Amino acid sequence: MAARNRDRIVHFYEIADADAPASSRLPHRDWGAHIRRLCAQPPAQRTSRTGDEILIGAVDTLQTAPHLLLAKVRQDVPQLIDHVDGTLSHLQLAADKELVDVTTVYFLPFGNVLATMAGGTSAPRAQALKRWLDDMHAAAPEVRNIELRPVVNARSREKLAHAAAIEQLTVRIAPEPPDSPTALRASSDLGTALSRLHEDNPDMIITLKLEVPKKSRVLSPRRRARGHNHLLASTQVFANDIADWLDNSDAVDTAAAQARMEAWHSEADDEKIDFVSERITAKCVVPFSSSDGHAIDLQVALNQLERVSLQNERVLRAAVSADL
Repeated sequence: MAARNRDRIVHFYEIADADAPASSRLPHRDWGAHIRRLCAQPPAQRTSRTGDEILIGAVDTLQTAPHLLLAKVRQDVPQLIDHVDGTLSHLQLAADKELVDVTTVYFLPFGNVLATMAGGTSAPRAQALKRWLDDMHAAAPEVRNIELRPVVNARSREKLAHAAAIEQLTVRIAPEPPDSPTALRASSDLGTALSRLHEDNPDMIITLKLEVPKKSRVLSPRRRARGHNHLLASTQVFANDIADWLDNSDAVDTAAAQARMEAWHSEADDEKIDFVSERITAKCVVPFSSSDGHAIDLQVALNQLERVSLQNERVLRAAVSADL
């Protein structure tokens, strides 16, 4: 069957210590060599199990690029069709073999930054990668609890932290592919409400818009200030849920806030905080090596990951304070 091309989004993350202050960074490590040593162990020693999810790490010894292949064992049983007589049958595998979905991870040579490309919609996401790294004690003994921080434009990272008020917040949640529904984990009140709505209405677009009225006759200055402060506090907490959803689902279509930035030398400026577009990502066009979208040729994936990492090196270095 002829190969098909599909768009794939490359996500960039910084490996950090979840128990350390948000501004702290780890000394750079040669992750490629470290992961290669870990994956030289027998499969059982590089397998992570959480509930029904089984993750296995591997490297291709024929590839020189620093990488990790994170495989998630598939729970479904595909069927085959015989085009001669039209009969269906289950795919029969040997007892020691299983089907997997794979995410390719490429380690950049600076700032503990990595790039990921999922082989399909059900391939491991950032949370699964973090869980595997933690279970393998990949950063021990210095770090016991790894955090994968999305690499965000250096300017936009400071906007929410320095905002004096939030005037408007808009979030749009879209239906996900039918073969990969995601439970949106939440720790904030807004996130919990949206997660419940998404769970109860998986086939609907859900739009949340919170706005403090601008017209003075609607609210007094005191109430408007109270509304701005309340929305700022809610957005700061909700931002963590948005980041997690962007990492581990395809549900977030829009997430943006209109912020008022105070400046000591001038009048306050209004700036847009776009939680989706201000994350540093890249788009690749890659051929699938299978017709169902569960696999991407490894060499192609690594070439594309290396290419987009080089293209975005300047902005990535600035974002993680790893300037040349």
